[in-house]
Amino acid sequence: MKKILAMLMAIAIVMSLVACGSKDTGGKGDEKNEWTSYNLKLGTIWTDADPFTKAVEEFASLVSEATDGAVKVTCYNNSQLGGSTELLSGMPAGTLKMYHGRISTYGFLEAASMFNICAAPFIWDSNKELYDFLQSDTAQKWFDEAAAATGVRVIVAKGECEARELTSNKPVANADDFNGLAIRTADSTVVQSTMKALGANPQVVQFSDLYMALRQGTVDAQENGFITVKNNSLYEVQKYLMRTDYIRDISIFCIAENVWKQLNEKTQNMLIECAEKAADVGTEATNAQIEEAFNYLKTVMEYVECDVGSIQDKLGNVYEELDGTCWAKGAYEAVKTFKASYKG
Repeated sequence: MKKILAMLMAIAIVMSLVACGSKDTGGKGDEKNEWTSYNLKLGTIWTDADPFTKAVEEFASLVSEATDGAVKVTCYNNSQLGGSTELLSGMPAGTLKMYHGRISTYGFLEAASMFNICAAPFIWDSNKELYDFLQSDTAQKWFDEAAAATGVRVIVAKGECEARELTSNKPVANADDFNGLAIRTADSTVVQSTMKALGANPQVVQFSDLYMALRQGTVDAQENGFITVKNNSLYEVQKYLMRTDYIRDISIFCIAENVWKQLNEKTQNMLIECAEKAADVGTEATNAQIEEAFNYLKTVMEYVECDVGSIQDKLGNVYEELDGTCWAKGAYEAVKTFKASYKG
């Protein structure tokens, strides 16, 4: 009897040790326990009506769902924490941990100025070409270098933004039609240089004064996206509409580099995956608004097909001349090399 009891006790001890030592790595409950709690404060300049507000809200939702609420993203839209410059510069200082904006704003940080080439007028033939460049080995190397130098890392560059178009009180069908055109532009050296190279007369006008400037004939033309033209009723003071897509842009999700380094690989990959899915939501919403605005504008303005290729041909050596001033030296050469072998 004693032998039987001793044997039963030994079996019980072994079973207990096996149970304590085993771990179901595939179970949802165990996966939940693997997530470290984080609260990621994310800032944007997007208004409530902006399509990319949907993207950041979707990102926050996806992150919460993926981590069972362990990682929380709190969004501050409407420039609550400042404009793009303040948001980007505040990340290394800990003012916020994440930022959603456009690749054209990343170059506001001096050590990321190579990315200013992405907003060069008429340089990209399609949104896909710009996106594919940002996935290239060259751009990925830039991203790593900029993250180390600025303290701000771009984790995902994806999501089509509203391109800048052209409206005018005279038709612009090709490069020659820019001659003598008084066009309102932003206070941008690269845009001003490009317009001058085309023979236009670029003038800086505050956006708040643009409608009146067009109405009074102070300027003949302006370059904003279709959504902006529609929402600000610029069609009331402009006759012709041209689709040029002359400055393209891609949305970006950024995170403070010091925060990124604290995250384990699983959490990093989760944030990237959620950001990519959210970017698709932003693209869908943006394209829907662009199409709706474009179709409406064609009913109240005269649409003119524009030969963008003739414009690109006329620009000649403008990009070389701006290399090292508007963007880091060598950036244009890198883009030119990429474009030469790009298959689309």
